[in-house]
Amino acid sequence: MTTSSLPKWATLDRRNLLVSLFLDSGGFCVYGHKPCVGSWEETQTTACAWGFNCSTPQPDGELCRYKPEPTKPHLPCRYVTAIKKRWRCAYGDYPCYKPFGSHYEFYADTLIADWKRLDKDDRLADWEAERKAIHSLGERAYPIRGRFSAISKDIFASNQPLYYLEGQSVSGLTLMPFVMVRLASSYMRLFVDLGVELRQVSKSKRRKAIRYGKPLPQETEAIIRRKVLEAVRDYIAH
Repeated sequence: MTTSSLPKWATLDRRNLLVSLFLDSGGFCVYGHKPCVGSWEETQTTACAWGFNCSTPQPDGELCRYKPEPTKPHLPCRYVTAIKKRWRCAYGDYPCYKPFGSHYEFYADTLIADWKRLDKDDRLADWEAERKAIHSLGERAYPIRGRFSAISKDIFASNQPLYYLEGQSVSGLTLMPFVMVRLASSYMRLFVDLGVELRQVSKSKRRKAIRYGKPLPQETEAIIRRKVLEAVRDYIAH
């Protein structure tokens, strides 16, 4: 058999892996366990169709042995028969649901199916990349909503805030309130100490502002914005 007549999944590495698995397992369990020995057992279970705890149904046509309440009709006997199939292991009462699943013959089939599926996914990915490369014109892609001109860039930049307020809390070191702000178009964050600016506000309002984000009085918020703006401009200038 030549290499060209082999299936696509049968690469050299995969064939060597199958051979090594067979030599190590001897054709039995690939994990080194004992060969599966046992038999299938079938058990039949009868259950009442009306939900009663009854395992001995009445003959056909007779009424149910359980009498219903006075306001409910007496139903005829109906039952359901279920057959349960269980593997009985010869080495002991072990919970085994897939006997011979780890034997070389079945394990190799599962392994080959996984390889085929992996090769199919790789071929689809290569085809998608080739399709994009063929139909792409090599042009620069722009946003769907258009792009900025030189003037609109300046207008947009001039209308952007210098910072964004992200939260406020109390320092665990100085026990003084502070606010955390993020500089615009940056990941840099500044922690601005408010000092005694919140002392003119009641303790209840300070707690609500810090814990729940409740608004402060307008005079206090104006003072905080001024201190934050000074800190941000000082950082940008230096």
